[in-house]
Amino acid sequence: MNTNNNWTRQNLEGISMEVAKDKAPAIFATKPADYINTKLYHFTPTTEIVDYMKDLGYVLTDAKQSKTKIALRNNYGTHIVSFQHPEIFVKDNQGGIEARPTIVLLNSHDGSRPIQFEMGLFRLVCSNGLMVKSMDMGSFKERHTKYTFQQVKDLIASKIDTLPKVVEKINDWNSLEMTPKQRHRFALEALKIRAGEERVPEDYELHSILEPKRKEDNGNTLWKTFNVVQENLIKGGFQMNNRTARGITNPVQDMVLNKGLWQLAEEFAA
Repeated sequence: MNTNNNWTRQNLEGISMEVAKDKAPAIFATKPADYINTKLYHFTPTTEIVDYMKDLGYVLTDAKQSKTKIALRNNYGTHIVSFQHPEIFVKDNQGGIEARPTIVLLNSHDGSRPIQFEMGLFRLVCSNGLMVKSMDMGSFKERHTKYTFQQVKDLIASKIDTLPKVVEKINDWNSLEMTPKQRHRFALEALKIRAGEERVPEDYELHSILEPKRKEDNGNTLWKTFNVVQENLIKGGFQMNNRTARGITNPVQDMVLNKGLWQLAEEFAA
């Protein structure tokens, strides 16, 4: 499979600003809604964020906004823009593209919500979004009254700087084959993060945690194992206590589990 930069660029399709305007007109606001107190409110123009991301090599891949007939919301309301980099991707075992990190920015110009930045992993295998949460990556969500536009750009830059190193680490994990014994121990330690150290898991529970939901996740690498265990423990559906475990809905518990699993994978890679 050809994996040179020209090939990866050709296979990352962005959207034009004309398409973005049709999908999310509030992106193009040049000032906040008229009722906003501009002495306190720091306007963050989304179009300039798009230009800034382009300067950093990122492609605008999507734009979204809820449809409404209310002019104020249509012109200033909450909108979402997504970006990917043509040369930053997770490799499959043939050296092709398995997944791309996605950067998502949520913004509004009507005072309805803070500005929010998220970095995640967009898995090409079936458009399944899995967020990678570790100490190396992060997000921010702040009121427009707190940060100036320049400070927002600085925050974005500080987050993006970590991304290539994290992807490099994932690619290393994807080339690291695990023995059945190692995968069993990974599942054992992972379940302890969710259920507690005191509980002794049954073998059938560990086998269930290691069961992939999709054929694309079949494999014994550390990255495949991490993905399968992460999805099962967070989304539920595996067998525990002779019944089907529920998914995690508490965001704090979700964050703790994700960070714990990432640290566990780092220990296995060491």
